[in-house]
Amino acid sequence: MKKRRNPLAQFLIGLIMLAAGLYWFMSNVTVSTHFGFRLWGFHFGAGLVVVPFIAGIIWLFLNVDSVGAKLLTILGVVIILASIISNIRFVFRATSLYVYLIMLILIFGGAALVGQVLLGGPKDKDGRKK
Repeated sequence: MKKRRNPLAQFLIGLIMLAAGLYWFMSNVTVSTHFGFRLWGFHFGAGLVVVPFIAGIIWLFLNVDSVGAKLLTILGVVIILASIISNIRFVFRATSLYVYLIMLILIFGGAALVGQVLLGGPKDKDGRKK
């Protein structure tokens, strides 16, 4: 006769494994960025990226009811956000294969334990839960 599993303990152990693996993995990732924009091989520095936004703000203060001023201001904000997002770089720091495999075992093993509890777990021949 098989020993019954405790689903709460299995869920908590899986959650702890998943959280530890994700924390360990993410702590080995370095995120960097520079402000600017690259388009068709040309690099626009930080000063040129904010020019549409500044022009839109000036135009908005001169003529509050202008739809063009509002569109230019919104376009300037979108260009600034796009330049920040497009220049983010993720670099995984050098680590040994042993450490990397332990991270993956913690992440995917924990996810499997949590998923097994949440998605129903093992079933017998008749399709009923054990």
